[in-house]
This record gives sequence, structure tokens and C-alpha cells, in this order.
Amino acid sequence: MLDGLGLELYRYAVAHPGWTRQGASEALGYPLRAIDSAMNQLTERKLLSTHAADSDAFVAISPDVALADLVDADERLVQDLKSRINTRRLELSGLVPLYLEARREIISSASVEVLEDPHLIQRVLIEYGRDVSEHVLMAVPGQGANADFQEENVRKDVDLLKQGVSRRTLYDLSTRDHMPTRKAVKAIAAEGGEFRTLPSVPFRMLIFDRKLAVVARQLTSDDKAAMMIRDPNLVNVFMRFFDFTWEFAAPFPTEEDAVSPLNGTQQAILAGLAAGYSDEVIARRVDLNVRTCRRHIAWMLEALKADSRFQAGAKARDAGWI
Repeated sequence: MLDGLGLELYRYAVAHPGWTRQGASEALGYPLRAIDSAMNQLTERKLLSTHAADSDAFVAISPDVALADLVDADERLVQDLKSRINTRRLELSGLVPLYLEARREIISSASVEVLEDPHLIQRVLIEYGRDVSEHVLMAVPGQGANADFQEENVRKDVDLLKQGVSRRTLYDLSTRDHMPTRKAVKAIAAEGGEFRTLPSVPFRMLIFDRKLAVVARQLTSDDKAAMMIRDPNLVNVFMRFFDFTWEFAAPFPTEEDAVSPLNGTQQAILAGLAAGYSDEVIARRVDLNVRTCRRHIAWMLEALKADSRFQAGAKARDAGWI
């Protein structure tokens, strides 16, 4: 920013075309060295130029002209950069079909493949989702996806059901309290989709027909990789595992079924107590920290008037809470 003298000199320069250093010094009452310093500020900003007829005289330049002069070179650099970016984008986007075709060949030839890139995993899921003709089996851990994601899923799943594709999904019991999931379940179930719950779903899995099983690798809690399994024998193993688990799962609770005063997370904790699991195991299964899990346990022991954790689970089952 211009300092006070810089602004004062610029105002003087605009009002007195052809002014000189000495004239400005006398008119403004500043020594020449101060005038020279202010002139340097104006010159750096392209706001000052020598007079065409007298090299010792000066004229002011309008701010818009000065701005154009200052940024012209930068704007040319930006345009050149944009041009190079567009050229690279066109060049590399032309390779996308080749890459996808080569990837399909690798995918079709490999019985088990690990994909690290979530975007590539999503692309494979979309591709197989379009070609499915018999059934889709899903095991979905966690608290449930957001409303926008569920809305998109409802549209796709209803289309598949109308084409005669069956759909069965296992959810964590805690999702019974997740409103976007409840609405999605209601909409898809109305078209023939089936849903059941477990106290905890151990890992994410999708099975398309008998062609592909997509199973979360889960080496760590942050692991986003997935195993694409195409070996018919392995796919069959995961299908049998899903069917076996399905038989032990409970129907997804509807509003009419909601007689328990507990939420889904608390029901899952009680199921863990009835099974004899430790606090640490239960907390990990319901995705809570141990301290919060223990607070739930203490409250439920009191509410059920139970003397032990196992008795709490038994009383809750007798009461129809789980």
C-alpha cells in the first residue's frame, strides 16, 4: 500500500500534469529526498511516467492502466499454464479407454485381486452392478451412510428389483436408529428387498450373482483396499458364509417392531453381554470407545435390576429388548 506521502504525491500528480520534483517539493512542503521516495513508490506501481515532451517532468497514470501494465505478464503466464494443462488433460484422457480395457483384461484373468484405489473399486462395483442378473448379497458394517448416498442406492436397488434381481442385506443392529438407513430400507423392502441385522457385522462384503465377491481387506482400521474374488470356489464359500449368517440374523426392525426402550447400539451391547464378550470386544464391535461402552452397560444393569452382566443379557432377552 502507498504511504501517506505517496498518496499525497499521486493526488498532486493527477491534478498537475507535467509537474517536476522541485515543483512538488515546494507545493507539498516536503524535501526532495522525501519526494524521491514517494516517486519510487509510484513508479514501482506503474502510476508515474515521464512527460513525453520533457524528461524532467512527470504525469500520473490511471490505476486501471497501471494495473493492466503490472499484471499483463502474469496473465500471459496464467494463460500459457492453462493451455499446457488442457493439452496434458486431452493427451492423458485419451488413454483412459486403453487403461480401462487393459484393466478389464487383468480383472478377468485374475481369480483374486487387491485394489487399493477407492475410486477404482467404485468403478468395478458400478460395472458389475450394471451386469448383475440374479442376486446381490451385501454385508454392511457401521452406522449407516448419509441421506444423499442412501437416496442414490434406493434408486439403483429399486431398478434392479424391478428387473427380477433379488437383494439381501445384513446391517449392524445399531443402524435401526439411523434415519437415512431406515428410510432406505423401507423403500427397498416395499419393492421386495430383504434386510436383517446382526449385533455387529464383521466386515464389508458384496456378492454379485456367482461371479464376484468384493470383500474389505481391513489390515488396519484405515485400510480402504478391497479384495476382488472371482474364483468360483471362493465366491461359493463367501455365499455359504452369508447364507449361514443370514439364518441367525434378526429381521430389520420396523416402527411397529420397536417395543424395546433401547436404541440399536444399546441392543448390540446387550447382545455382547449375553454372549459373554469383554467390554473391549463389545466396544470394538459397536464402534465406541471403552469408557462410553461401560457407561451404557452401567445404565442398563441398573435399568434391568441385574446383578451381573450375563443376567442383564438374559433379562433383556426375556423382556424382548434384544
